[in-house]
Amino acid sequence: MTSISQDPKGYYAVLGLAPGADLAAIKAAYRSRAKTVHPDRNRSSAAAEEFQRLVEAYRVLKDVVHRAEYDATGVHPLTDDGDDYPSTPFACSRCGAVTAQPRYIVFHQVKSYLLWAKRRRKEGIFCRDCADAAAVQSSVVTWAAGWWSPPGLLLTPIALLRNLFGGSKPRHQNARLLIRQARAFLALDEVDLARALTEQAAGFARLSVHKRQVEDLRTAAPGRPGRRLKNRWAPWSTGVFAAQLAPLVALPVLVAVVALIASRPWDKPVATTAGISVKAASIGEIRHVAIADLKLRQAAIEGAPVLALLDRFTTVQVLGSQGDEWSRVKTPAGVEGWVATRALYAGSGSLFKQEWCAANRGTPPQPGEVLVRRATGEHRLLIHNDGRKDAVVKLKTASGNTVVSYFVPATYHIGVAGIPDGTYRIEFATGAAYSRSCGIFSTDMQGGLMPFTLTYKQVSAARSQSLSAIPEISVVAAPGDPRQPQPLDLDRFAADD
Repeated sequence: MTSISQDPKGYYAVLGLAPGADLAAIKAAYRSRAKTVHPDRNRSSAAAEEFQRLVEAYRVLKDVVHRAEYDATGVHPLTDDGDDYPSTPFACSRCGAVTAQPRYIVFHQVKSYLLWAKRRRKEGIFCRDCADAAAVQSSVVTWAAGWWSPPGLLLTPIALLRNLFGGSKPRHQNARLLIRQARAFLALDEVDLARALTEQAAGFARLSVHKRQVEDLRTAAPGRPGRRLKNRWAPWSTGVFAAQLAPLVALPVLVAVVALIASRPWDKPVATTAGISVKAASIGEIRHVAIADLKLRQAAIEGAPVLALLDRFTTVQVLGSQGDEWSRVKTPAGVEGWVATRALYAGSGSLFKQEWCAANRGTPPQPGEVLVRRATGEHRLLIHNDGRKDAVVKLKTASGNTVVSYFVPATYHIGVAGIPDGTYRIEFATGAAYSRSCGIFSTDMQGGLMPFTLTYKQVSAARSQSLSAIPEISVVAAPGDPRQPQPLDLDRFAADD
């Protein structure tokens, strides 16, 4: 974007970057610089001031709207969603031209490295023409480099579909962007443009502050009959949509033809299967519970006192039987009792549980989604996942009770909020194919425990304003970092969900 002043407050210089650096470079520079200038490591008298300056620069430059305002005007707003606005309209971050209908868009790229794949984001404030060019560029890179690993076979079509429909347009950032652009045009007496941008902002506004600002702009910029700005952002309004769609349509057809030729179903005989017979339980046999909340009774009769409720897939040992209807079993906890034989299936439950969880995964979690929340508060946390596997991060009390858990995809850096006061253990698990039904990963699941606790407590309003740093944790520790996570038993991680 064309700058009025390259770096008036020295924010890029603090991070060691040239003006106009992208978000990925800003995040990497901040994390590197924070390790150097943090007062815990830097013993100089100016360490606290340097670190505060670094945090201030990062807070402005990591936000796409704040960064665009800073690059264009040399200033930034005092609040995230305040009523102040820039003196000039925003320009496209690619061509530098002022656009009447800007959008903040994230395009997706996938590059495979034989056994794993890396997802990258190409983001910025775009005009429509530059957005089409960025979509094609990201899709071409993904087509060329995304298919050559097992994860890439899944991630590549997802990225291509997202780019096909114009990339990801985060609602919160686009509402702020369009509201501020409408105010800038209103200040230039471009009432019709301001009104059109206001209506486009209304489509993104979900927060109450944005809805209130949209209503204020509607009052300040009344529309005129017949003066409606055409929305250029329909995905199929240009030939770029058809150019990206054609290979996506041809790909499954080609795969189906190859699979049909390879399997040659016309050469295979037709087979029939017989019914499945279930044998009665024998003494010493290992079986597992096939239904939820199976009642373990004190005697082999209906209505006998219930000793415990057994979860589905609990593995038990048969100690005896009474006819074909009742079996005496021993649970992993050592409790003995009677259960209905028809509720027991042969074999250990661990394998069947894994298969059931994989078959009943549910919808994939969204980045930063809260999977469990039992309390709320006002504190925040930054979670970094630089690994190649998705992660679930849990904050647990000293007694092992989960307070809140978050889903953090591979290579994502996510800020979360709503954490209550308290001291928490930080447990996490990594893997693939997260199952909502079981609260575990269906593939390659591993558990870890951070070697430290995290404490949040209420402070005064004055002190709260002076403490701008947000705690951060990394699921994958850097080589040589003494705070390496400790291995964690998976049953302990899944407990209390």
